[in-house]
Amino acid sequence: MNATVSDMLRAKGGGVETIELGATILEAVQRMSARRIGCLVVLDADKSPCGIISERDCLWKTVAVGEAMERTRVQSKMTPIAQMSTVTATHTVDDCMSLMTRERHRHLPVMEDGKLVGLISIGDVVKFTIGSHEAMIQSLQRYIHGTM
Repeated sequence: MNATVSDMLRAKGGGVETIELGATILEAVQRMSARRIGCLVVLDADKSPCGIISERDCLWKTVAVGEAMERTRVQSKMTPIAQMSTVTATHTVDDCMSLMTRERHRHLPVMEDGKLVGLISIGDVVKFTIGSHEAMIQSLQRYIHGTM
């Protein structure tokens, strides 16, 4: 598949849900639940992205070790963007799938010139891939039936 991250962001929209560095894990979980998403971008005091907090971070790094979600801060459980694998708008969807599979990531920040321009999830990649395959199947069916 030659589709790029740019194509995927255009299809899904580039909006990114965020949370502040000092918010609690409980606030993060409530925000993710309300928006039915699995990850938030964490913003520092200057409103610049500095990390992500995922549902796995909240469960494995907080709940599973017996820490209180209402007292634990996002800052202490997030993954800093500097420590993450990232992609650019020119990476292919296949590149993302490979990276996510190899490194067991569910989310990839999309960076351009050192700035966050989007966030893609494994669900976004799968949905885009299935949509592309369905379009190809329909095109082939029209060709076979001579309706092109």
